[in-house]
Amino acid sequence: MTRDEALRVLGLEPGATREEIATAYRELAQMLHPDKYGTNKRLRERAERQMSSINEARSVLLKGAKTTSRSAGRASASAASPSAIVFEATARANAAETARLAVVAELRTMRERRRTMVTMALVAAIVALLSSRARGSIGAFAFSIASMLTLWGIVDAVLLSSQVDALQKRSRELLQTRDAARKIAEEAARL
Repeated sequence: MTRDEALRVLGLEPGATREEIATAYRELAQMLHPDKYGTNKRLRERAERQMSSINEARSVLLKGAKTTSRSAGRASASAASPSAIVFEATARANAAETARLAVVAELRTMRERRRTMVTMALVAAIVALLSSRARGSIGAFAFSIASMLTLWGIVDAVLLSSQVDALQKRSRELLQTRDAARKIAEEAARL
């Protein structure tokens, strides 16, 4: 993974400090952690792959990151100062948006797969209907395969629908987190 890719994964700008990298990583990890997907095996596996990417990005960025005077000054300043609040809220908003975009990409993939499965089930059902009229072993064989494909398509489409619902819910949660963090950053900036 290149440094630019790592910055993109964590939603950071070039020149990010160790503290900014740690904050972005921590917030993305909290939002995309596989445990958030409970017993949904497919979503959990995808979240594990995303966490792997986030871990790699953090590792790449920490190799070349340094603590700047800006971050050192911030560490000595009051943790509740408006600039510290703006920084933390902006970092949280960026992390939430990065996580949301990853979830939306997965959502798009799941919807496409579900559409493909529904199409396959419909085509297989038509073939099953047509082959049920055919006599002989070829007709029986075609009917058998077409009915299995119909059943497989229906079951997979139903399972994908539950994953789509879970991803939509997660996307809404991340959007709310992002918007709340942006609002906090705006209010702190006015102070």
